[in-house]
Amino acid sequence: MHELAAVQDVLRAVLQAAEEQNARRVTAIALKVGRTYAVENLRDLIAIAAKGTIAEGARLDVEAAPGSAIQVATIDIE
Repeated sequence: MHELAAVQDVLRAVLQAAEEQNARRVTAIALKVGRTYAVENLRDLIAIAAKGTIAEGARLDVEAAPGSAIQVATIDIE
């Protein structure tokens, strides 16, 4: 459940940033992820949560980071 809530927050932030830039599509999302998260679970959950949004199909790049946080490093948009 912890990861699902984090994914929802991440996707909300990504979509808001994309909307502010008048993006038609999010092509990539780069995350910095703390050790408390299972990277493969995050990939799957983000893919599911992004269905039907402009972030559907975006490439996900994950970088390990110290601590327990998850944050959006960058997004690529069209």
